[in-house]
Amino acid sequence: MTDQDMDDEPQTPETLFHTAVGVEGGLGVLAILLGYFFGPDARELVPSLDQLPAVFGGIGLGIVATFPLLLLMGIIRRIKHPAVEQLDQLSEHPMIELMLKLGPAELLVISLCAGVGEELLFRGWLMPALAQLLHGEPISLLGGDPSIIRPWWAFGGWTSEIANRAGEQPSAILESGALSWSALTQWWSESIGWEMTVAWLLSSISFGFVHPISKLYIGVTALMGLYFGALLILTGNLMIPIIAHALYDAIQLWSASAEEASKQAKSA
Repeated sequence: MTDQDMDDEPQTPETLFHTAVGVEGGLGVLAILLGYFFGPDARELVPSLDQLPAVFGGIGLGIVATFPLLLLMGIIRRIKHPAVEQLDQLSEHPMIELMLKLGPAELLVISLCAGVGEELLFRGWLMPALAQLLHGEPISLLGGDPSIIRPWWAFGGWTSEIANRAGEQPSAILESGALSWSALTQWWSESIGWEMTVAWLLSSISFGFVHPISKLYIGVTALMGLYFGALLILTGNLMIPIIAHALYDAIQLWSASAEEASKQAKSA
């Protein structure tokens, strides 16, 4: 079969599904390979099965972290502007239109692959790798000594600092002042520094430019990249942005699919 014959073959929802899963999953494999050969290892930021509290905590916090994204998109879509109207017409794009013919389970699988693959690459590998390049040595987002038992919400980042200050008394968190803005900025300056901050910005911009559907979509996606990156920096738990990313994508696809089905039913 020639290349021309392959190009002329009409793509079906099933082939698009396999392509999307392969591409998104391939990003995760790429992140793991880059970490293995060059470092840093993105897998270190994902709680293992022997850290079940952090695993389930990451899932729960990831679900909660989805709501600000949905609120943001809800606000943006209420803005009367041609660029916003273009976003609302994305379902008319041939690829999106084909994808919306898939079932809810298949859309969920694509969303999960996107959440895992893109977060492993952009937040799990690229952001720490850029910070390491600028700093000259790795900047850890984990909570230090892994033998220390921490609460389910304190896998790393600022949350582990809060847990360290509170000790074994949760009520001491407010008394310690660990939740204050000054405590956060001091921790950010001492533990994160300008190198990780620049890496956070650059990886988010890169994330936006790999979604070149429209200028506004690039900007919105870059803003989401900042949000996902902040979640990782503050918690050290990559499970949180993975779940938030995947669930957000799934809800958007399910909603668009339902709207498309409703339009077709009315026009029938």
